[in-house]
Amino acid sequence: EVLLMGLSPMEPLAWIETDDDIERYHRHKLQQRRQNDTKVYRTLPSSLPAQRELAQLLQSYLLSQQPDNYQLENGRLRCLPGNFSVDTEAPEPLWHCSLLVADDLVIMERDEDQYTLTAASLCSASHWYLEEKFGHTLRDIHDPIPGFHPRLSDKIDRFFMHLRPSHPVVRFNWAVQAGNNLQQLPHQEPRVQRNTPLFYRCERQSLIRLPDSHAVAFTIRVYLHPLEMLADIDGALPALFAAIDNTPAALYRYKGFDELAPALDKYRCA
Repeated sequence: EVLLMGLSPMEPLAWIETDDDIERYHRHKLQQRRQNDTKVYRTLPSSLPAQRELAQLLQSYLLSQQPDNYQLENGRLRCLPGNFSVDTEAPEPLWHCSLLVADDLVIMERDEDQYTLTAASLCSASHWYLEEKFGHTLRDIHDPIPGFHPRLSDKIDRFFMHLRPSHPVVRFNWAVQAGNNLQQLPHQEPRVQRNTPLFYRCERQSLIRLPDSHAVAFTIRVYLHPLEMLADIDGALPALFAAIDNTPAALYRYKGFDELAPALDKYRCA
């Protein structure tokens, strides 16, 4: 099954993963903001309370659960593995707290009976544009995905309505991409040839209800691995190709497998 919610309970103490590669994500976000500005960071004024709540929650989490990685120094929160610090009182709370972690951060808020994307620091999008989704409902955001609405829209709407602060969840999404750029925008996709290097892209996504604003915070951590690495894991490549080959035609094209086909062939022989 390619289209699944795939939600699992998340231990509250396992919210954010920090590792020695975090400096790469920090530099990447700064570069994306300089180059693209509102294409990677947008907020509605009404989202400010939720932004502040998420920033405070994230800061408290990092200081209490990862004291070896984060320390508060003179009003700045320092990330020790990445050797950088962030002003925790600066304007644009969502942007500045996103600089502390590798994850992209998105806020969804309830508008009558639907949830709307009201704030986002999104520097590692997977083949979509923030400006096209910003301010839209969950259903509108997922419109382009073939087969999504009849399979998942009602389930996701119910999930968002009933998510509780004490029950955060985590899910994983996967893709195959050409090259190792974290930011994958449709107009920047390289032309794929047989010798184009391919990467397995895994997104660790968490959803947490913010207790005061009642917004839903959505985190997205991207991991990239050369496809060759899967050859070292027993059964990994055959399972990947089985999933690709069993993808319905419309979704196959949506996920770009047809464009990747010339390069995928060489991995089938690995």
